Amino acid sequence: MVELVLVLVTGGLHLVFENVLHLKGPFIIAAVAFWAGYIAVRRRRDPQVFHEWGFRTDTLKPAAVACGIVFAVGAAGMIAYAALQGRLALPPTFWALLLLYPVWGIVQQFLLNALVARNLARRLPAAAVIPLTAVLFGVAHVPDWALSALTIAAGLAWVPIYLRWPNLLALGVCHGFLGSLVYPLVLGRDVVAEASKFLP
Repeated sequence: MVELVLVLVTGGLHLVFENVLHLKGPFIIAAVAFWAGYIAVRRRRDPQVFHEWGFRTDTLKPAAVACGIVFAVGAAGMIAYAALQGRLALPPTFWALLLLYPVWGIVQQFLLNALVARNLARRLPAAAVIPLTAVLFGVAHVPDWALSALTIAAGLAWVPIYLRWPNLLALGVCHGFLGSLVYPLVLGRDVVAEASKFLP
């Protein structure tokens, strides 16, 4: 229960920092640092929980295959949409985003799946856990309703993969790569440039 509360607090702070304070970049850095510390402390106290969360290699191959399919379908859809919108050109910052986003993707998958879906699965059937977790993921991205809809759709794909083959590395990389494409191709945004405006 404590983990779920911490996730909800993180989601709430994300909304405030992005939409009110316009400090998404600093928030992401702080969130990554906080949750990395949390993971390190929990692993020291209970080494087995690291494996249970999905930081493991035995599920990497099937999870990577499933995530590869999700990425291929998602990327193809985004490229087709961008072509129709005349938005295929990627910003110069795209490669920096592609490099950095998987780290944030792993953190988000940890929150989404290891802490939310995994805890809910102890109390609810998968048929309820999957849509509930996906909707919570979408809510964390309001009031950008297009992004919220896209994250709900992504959650509906990622949560079943996690429940079947828990592997946060495969899911985080898939998340990072799709996220790097969705901003320029679908939303027409250069998030690296946006974030850099608020750096000293």
